[in-house]
Amino acid sequence: MAAGPERKVLEEIGEDFLCCTICLEQFKSPKILPCLHTFCEQCLVTLSEKTGSLNCPECRQQYQLPVGGVPAIKGNFFMSNLIEIFKQRLESMQGTEIKCEGCQQNTATHRCVECRYYLCNTCFTTHRNLPFTRKHQVMTIGEFETAKSTSPIPLQAVEYCNIHTKNEVKFYCETCQVPVCTDCTIVKHRIPEHQHRDLKDAADEYLTQLKVMVDKLKVKEQEADKNKTLAKQIHTDLTEQCSREERKVRMKAEEIIKKIKREEQRLIDELKNNYKMKIKRAAVDIDEMELKHGNIKSACSYIETLMHHGNAAQLLSTKGDVGTRIKQLITMETEADTEHEDLTFTPNDQYSEHGILGILKSDVCMSKCTVENIPKQLWKGDSADLLITTRDSTGKQVIPKQPVKAKVRKPDASWEDINVADNRDGTHRVTVAGQLDGKYQVTMTIGDQTIPGCPVIIPVIKGLVKTIGSKGSAEGQYNKPFGVAIYKDRDIVTADTNNNRFQIRTRLGTFKKILKFKQFMKLFRPRDIAISSDNTYYSLDNNNKQVVVSDENGHVIRYFGQNELKDPRGIGISPVDGNVYVTDLGGQCVRVYTQHGKYLKSFGSEGKGKGQFNLPLGVVISGTGMVFVADNNNQCIQVFNADDQYLYSFDCQSGDGKMRCPRGIAIENDKYVCVTADTPSSVMKFESSGKFVCRIDSDSDGLNCPIGIALTDDVPCRVVVADSNNHCIKVFVQ
Repeated sequence: MAAGPERKVLEEIGEDFLCCTICLEQFKSPKILPCLHTFCEQCLVTLSEKTGSLNCPECRQQYQLPVGGVPAIKGNFFMSNLIEIFKQRLESMQGTEIKCEGCQQNTATHRCVECRYYLCNTCFTTHRNLPFTRKHQVMTIGEFETAKSTSPIPLQAVEYCNIHTKNEVKFYCETCQVPVCTDCTIVKHRIPEHQHRDLKDAADEYLTQLKVMVDKLKVKEQEADKNKTLAKQIHTDLTEQCSREERKVRMKAEEIIKKIKREEQRLIDELKNNYKMKIKRAAVDIDEMELKHGNIKSACSYIETLMHHGNAAQLLSTKGDVGTRIKQLITMETEADTEHEDLTFTPNDQYSEHGILGILKSDVCMSKCTVENIPKQLWKGDSADLLITTRDSTGKQVIPKQPVKAKVRKPDASWEDINVADNRDGTHRVTVAGQLDGKYQVTMTIGDQTIPGCPVIIPVIKGLVKTIGSKGSAEGQYNKPFGVAIYKDRDIVTADTNNNRFQIRTRLGTFKKILKFKQFMKLFRPRDIAISSDNTYYSLDNNNKQVVVSDENGHVIRYFGQNELKDPRGIGISPVDGNVYVTDLGGQCVRVYTQHGKYLKSFGSEGKGKGQFNLPLGVVISGTGMVFVADNNNQCIQVFNADDQYLYSFDCQSGDGKMRCPRGIAIENDKYVCVTADTPSSVMKFESSGKFVCRIDSDSDGLNCPIGIALTDDVPCRVVVADSNNHCIKVFVQ
């Protein structure tokens, strides 16, 4: 330790550590606050006088001033000692003469370790003779410098009791948690009420604890520093983001300004172009009227002169010509054409994609206005968008000044106003919804005048509305279609069984594509299909006794069931848990799998009892998990709960008699069950409890062995049926 402990301390802390952050000068009578921030006593006095309270200038914590004010705040003796050491070090480095701190005149020759004062010979003698300082350790300056460079022990200042000022503090009262002198242990800190310890032992123990706490505090410091860096980064990011967004605002504003300018020029050009011909025609009218007016005026002048100044012979000699000319002029057309189609500017209250500033509206010529997109018929529940186009007398498409309105007379003879959507380009959209079957009469007007061709008649039909396909193997043809399902966009997916493929059409019947699977040992022969909530195909391959899972493009994802299935016929997917239900005619049961192909269980057996089957075919699961099975030879629909336990069954009995041999089955809104059957070939609708509701088809529809059935999500829903022996798909609207 050649450099000495003082130099090491000073090198570690720096001079700034000893400066008050308020006055920016070295501490004078330093006071330490509970937050461990130190300030000059006078600085705190000034601060408290200004604010009326004491808030730490560093951390902003607020403190209650003790009785006695700022002077009563605990002094920072540690800081005072460091200042003294710094002062001594500075003086020794500068080589200046040290003055006596007693008389402030003579050169110092001694140093009192306890008082920390430099003394001259005279003051040293006085200091040694005084009763309360005679026991102090006093060294010459030379001895003091030597001791200072070799060991810090002689330099440790003795702390004296605040109450018994002549007594050295030697104990620590753990009860009050304050250092005390010997007299204090007898007077105010007596045992057994107070527990004392040797000051150094208590300090050593506290130092050990303090090291642990400081280590934790350093971890917290690192965390705070990290978060401070993060906060700075956030500040930087926010500033940059603000600048970026500001640039976007300015760019958008410039873009809108440019657009407004373009819109302004477009409207002005359109106005000028429109009025140019009108103004030109008006100028021609002026020339023509001036010519006619001149001819009449000239004739009047001549005739009046002749009348006043001509003799009888002169007057009668021009009788024929004058009479003819007067008749010509009197019958001449002199009425100006004041009729013209105005083009007026209507400002927009709000910006729109059709015009920022506004639009130009014109008079329309009713004979030039048309209604288009009129359907020949609508399926019940569908809607049609009629298009009204408004034009002027030249046939140019214009935006009308007058309001465009529409109303419809429904099949029940009631009238209803229809909303007319203005496209702001001279066209209007009128949406007609076919909620009832029958004829809809739509009348459209501009102002008070009816558009030519109105009322428009639109038939709305129900029952059999569409027959799709015919027998064959070409695209769009079928050979014994069995199963049918509806894809997410309402495409119709059909198991074209004897053509060994799937065929996909739009909801209106337009052919889209064919899917075939050629990678299996036996020829792929689909019997039924179900589509999961994620739009994956689950198809039954009867030849290979399996379920084939594929996407909409025919890419096989997996296949399963070969170990259990004997003669699979119908498939359904539970909307509750996603499990796959397969009717197995060979096992006279229903088998249950996960969508990943794990076999879970089966229920049912051959027989006529409750929960027993005789040719189970179609299967469907409701939104509550109830399982409906078309039990063909038992002539009923059997119903099971979500745990696959038998609940009840009902005969397929209609108002026209019994419907025998149910095959396909579908659920409508968990309230109704739609069933296809062989005898007679028909489609019946029941409540889920089994009560008959209606027959969906009619004898004239000519169904022949309908099997698969699926429902769309339209309102009312479309009933899509695979008419197997007619080799087609038939669509019904209820």
